[in-house]
Formats: sequence, structure tokens, C-alpha cells
Amino acid sequence: MTSKIIISIFDSIPLWVMIMPIFLCSVILLAVFIERMVFYRKISLDYRLLTGTVIENLVSGKREKASEECSRYSGPLNQMIREIMEKWDSTLEREFVIRDISEKTIGSIEKFGGVISTIATISPMLGLLGTVTGMMKSFSGLAKIGPSARDLLAQGITEALVTTALGLLVGIPALIFYNFMVSKVDYFVREVEFIANSFNDIGKGISAD
Repeated sequence: MTSKIIISIFDSIPLWVMIMPIFLCSVILLAVFIERMVFYRKISLDYRLLTGTVIENLVSGKREKASEECSRYSGPLNQMIREIMEKWDSTLEREFVIRDISEKTIGSIEKFGGVISTIATISPMLGLLGTVTGMMKSFSGLAKIGPSARDLLAQGITEALVTTALGLLVGIPALIFYNFMVSKVDYFVREVEFIANSFNDIGKGISAD
């Protein structure tokens, strides 16, 4: 009796219930893709050259000129340089200040990585769930009506194949984009470390003097 109730529950699930979560994943994936591509394009600068110029002006006492260099660009790494400059004369230890700013910058660079990773993982699983429910409907139809239940059998198999295909169509691009994001994050994290180490070296040099 219990098994019949469970089977009837799965039989009553319409196709759109299986497709809707996959569709939502695709919308989120597209939105994040556009946002991150614009973000990466906006922050693609030569930060090593910019850092060298800013530090040179900072050491020479040309604080305003260094600020002008930073104001020409936007993005979290440029904001990181500005915040370090603003707190350069702080009574707090420079190394800890730079570390805190660096961690905040890395957090903004890694944004949405977990979302894309989740979509890449669950989209094929949602498709597999649709496959299971579709096949259950097919075999349930055969059990109820017999070999003459060709329409129910075809409908269940079609539902299974459609949800599987949609899950893969979302999951595969999400996985590719996630790996692309990881490579970009690794690159910009190295840039953050370079900026932080450059200012730390200057700070130690000033302290030593």
C-alpha cells in the first residue's frame, strides 16, 4: 500500500516541476556569467605598473599624485591600493592593515564562485531526477495498463530524456565557466599578493630607516 502511494505521488508530478529548477539554474548562470565577464574586463589592468608608480610617488611624498593615479581606474584591486594609501599613516601596524584589506579584496574577486560550482553540480542531478521520475511513470503505466500503454511509455521516456538533456545543457557550461572563474581568481589573487607584498616591503623599509 505504501509503495503504491509513493508511486502515485511520482506519477502526479508534472514535467514543468522537473524543468523549473533547471530553468532557474540557467537564468542564474547567465546572470552571473554576464556580471563576472563585465567585472573581469573592467579590472584587467597592469597592476604591477600601477603599484610601482603609486609607491614611487608615495615614497617621494607626492601623495596627491599617487591618488590621481588610483582615481583613473575602478575595481577592487584599485580600491585596495587606495585604502592602503588612506591608512598608510595609521597608528595601527601596517602589515595587519594590508592583510585585512587584501582579504576583503580577495573576497570580492571570488564572489559567485560557490554559486556557479553549485549549479554545475546540481543541474545534472536535477536532470537525473527527472530521468528517474520519467522512467517511473513509464513502468507505472505498463504495470497499470499493460503492453498497450504505448502513449504513457513514450511520454515517460520523453520526459526522462528531456530533463536529462536540459540538466546537461546547463551543467556542462556551468562547469566550464567555473573552471574559467577559478583561473581568473588565481590570477587576480596573485596580483593582490604582489600589491600587498610591495607595500609591506616599503613599510618595512621605512620602519628600518
